[in-house]
Amino acid sequence: MNIYLNGQAIDTQSLNLADLLLEQHIDANVVATAIEGDFIPRSQYHCTPLIAGQKIEVLAPMQGG
Repeated sequence: MNIYLNGQAIDTQSLNLADLLLEQHIDANVVATAIEGDFIPRSQYHCTPLIAGQKIEVLAPMQGG
């Protein structure tokens, strides 16, 4: 299925958010995610299904001031 990850169109076989992060080599413990602009709590990654065409944003914290 095709989705948008941080603005880039990608093809994935993942069925849920947790699998997508694993597939993309993203450490789920250090990022925040949103689907279609809605924040997804880390505890919901495994039960959040992916749907073709979704826009997913993955944000990592930045250091600095």
